[in-house]
Amino acid sequence: MKTQLSLKHLVPIMTLGLLLIASTIWAQDTKAFVGDWSGAVFIGGEEIEIVSHFELDEEGNLTGIIDSPSQGAYGIALANIKIEGKKITFGVDDPNVSGDPQFDGMMDETGTKISGDFSQGGGEGTFELKKE
Repeated sequence: MKTQLSLKHLVPIMTLGLLLIASTIWAQDTKAFVGDWSGAVFIGGEEIEIVSHFELDEEGNLTGIIDSPSQGAYGIALANIKIEGKKITFGVDDPNVSGDPQFDGMMDETGTKISGDFSQGGGEGTFELKKE
């Protein structure tokens, strides 16, 4: 007996396949950001040292903290971390940090540098991080 796939069977199979491919690509992009990154924020003529630590939680979501050693600030939780390909955006989740700091960066082709725009309390600058 010959089995024939109808269109109504083929569409769900193709959809599942595309979802699996998309989730694999997303996971690979997310994993590229895991690790320790050091660098600086450049704002208002100042260079402020920062160190970011990204890891995957049990569900595979990217989480992280940021340190600002020159300001004596360590272990500040990051919030709203979003990855789209090589692009990363995140903020800070700490009531003691004012001005709603926001990072909007892009990983370079080598996967060892993230650079982009930084804003906090109406001020704008840039940031750069290198993978340790």
